[in-house]
Amino acid sequence: MKDRFLVGSIAAGFAALTVGVLTNALNIPQLGVAAGIFGFAAAIGAVAIGGRLAQSQVGLRACEGERDRYHAELESLTALFSDEDLPASDNLAFAPAPELEAAVDPASGLLDQQFFRVLVQQRVAAARRHLQPVAVIIFDIDDVDDQDMAACDAALSTLGGTVIRTLRESDAACRVGTTMAAAILEDTAEAGAVWAAERIRGTLHQGELGPPITVSAGIACYPTHALSAPELIERAGRALDTARTRGRDRLEIAQSDEAAHPLD
Repeated sequence: MKDRFLVGSIAAGFAALTVGVLTNALNIPQLGVAAGIFGFAAAIGAVAIGGRLAQSQVGLRACEGERDRYHAELESLTALFSDEDLPASDNLAFAPAPELEAAVDPASGLLDQQFFRVLVQQRVAAARRHLQPVAVIIFDIDDVDDQDMAACDAALSTLGGTVIRTLRESDAACRVGTTMAAAILEDTAEAGAVWAAERIRGTLHQGELGPPITVSAGIACYPTHALSAPELIERAGRALDTARTRGRDRLEIAQSDEAAHPLD
């Protein structure tokens, strides 16, 4: 389309020049009018081409800006996934990065704890890109420290089954300790995380999938309470520590100032 405008403008300009020469040579005023018309058409075409070229320049600059933004995001994600230090609650221990094959913990039915760190990193990176929240909930079963391994596994199986039944397909859950499980909720802010945690606690109270049990839980959300995956895990772990310190069967929410407030 631009080429057509360009060819048309050049043709109109040449036609105006030719008519002007003939007008001068033959002394025919009517040809002067025609030359003016052709010249006017050439001017309109030139203006149109100039406008389109200006729009193209603006679009090119916008594309360059978008490219630079994507490069910056890529560098940010690279830095995120290269983090070596992972501060967390003393009760949380994470293995190195997992193998490609999925590994499910046989006692809880949840993903093995080695997947937890990687999954949180991936969900936070995606949330940052799409401007969405992410929530992490860490559960710990109450009053099983003095019980044998079989009783702990039975309680953990009940917790794992309840978590799986409650979460959406887009969410993920891992076993992260002897009596602990963690849920990663995609596109979920604080209110949604509290709703999910309370639903899990209510189901466990009723004993729908096994003997009734109680759990303590800590919640942290990106970006409300933390801006990176390690910090998000740390804040959720601290909220869980607060819940256990204040008594059994409690839910605590992390705050950006590292405090927490209870939900009874």
